[in-house]
Amino acid sequence: MAKILFTKAQIADRHLDVARNYKTIYMYACYGWQVTSDTIAVKARQNLNSWYTQAHIDGLKKVANEHPPVWGFDCVNLTKGILWGWCGNAAETKGGAVYGSNGVPDTNANGMIQRCYDVSTDFSHIEVGEGLWLEGHWGLYVGNGLAVECTGRWDNGVQITSVWNLGKKTGFNGRYWTKHGKLPWVDYDGKADSVEPEKITLGSRVIKKGTQGTDVKELQEALMKLGYALPKYGADGDCGKETVNAIKLFQDDHDLEVDGEAGRDTIAAIRKAINSQTAPANPAEPRYTITIHHVPQEEADAMRKRWPDAEVVRE
Repeated sequence: MAKILFTKAQIADRHLDVARNYKTIYMYACYGWQVTSDTIAVKARQNLNSWYTQAHIDGLKKVANEHPPVWGFDCVNLTKGILWGWCGNAAETKGGAVYGSNGVPDTNANGMIQRCYDVSTDFSHIEVGEGLWLEGHWGLYVGNGLAVECTGRWDNGVQITSVWNLGKKTGFNGRYWTKHGKLPWVDYDGKADSVEPEKITLGSRVIKKGTQGTDVKELQEALMKLGYALPKYGADGDCGKETVNAIKLFQDDHDLEVDGEAGRDTIAAIRKAINSQTAPANPAEPRYTITIHHVPQEEADAMRKRWPDAEVVRE
């Protein structure tokens, strides 16, 4: 019995997150490696399936050693990397993935479809989170007639494409797939909703509108502690308009570029601001002070109720 790692919605969201929020490139036999001079050299020496031609090496060198990094995947290694724990942790060469972990074997696209169940050529009842297969290639169905796949075609990297078996989609490249099937490490019946969210280190990626994860929640909690209210949604782990506006206010107040994205400089400034807060010596006093900016009085009152052990100061 395989260990359940994700619900079907979670595995789809993780693939979409990579496609939308990370810079990627097709890099054969890589499951989310940072593209650096060293990793290119390692893979070029291995030269599996003779993929590492001079043209491919030159293409990888053009994006090597960037900050934030460009991440290298191939088709089935995108899914395997996520199952192995890849979370875009820029402090680790392989983004947090541990090769062969979680009971997920190393296999190619053809081997992966063989490990799936309920495999079918009938796409009329495909479910979100199912694997997509054609000879030598792999993708993942994410709903609404769309897939996430890593390919050297089109945008050369992890991208959202149309599943032509379900009809072509305007604005998306696409292809016909041969089969689809359910991954044994994914719950498709709603019985694994208690699966713990994957830990994503704050600062390992740029957080912008649409980004989801534990790092977003950590950022939101820090913003609220610093007085940038999120009264409607709070720390829900989803970077929506409310969070983007709070980021912009923080950036404006701290002489940063106001773009609504929490990159390296913004996160460093938030950490510095958090670290500068000190708890009062008298335990009878509030444990910490929250100074809020650009917030109406009624929202300030709501925050005082939410954090009774804090002194909320409205400026």
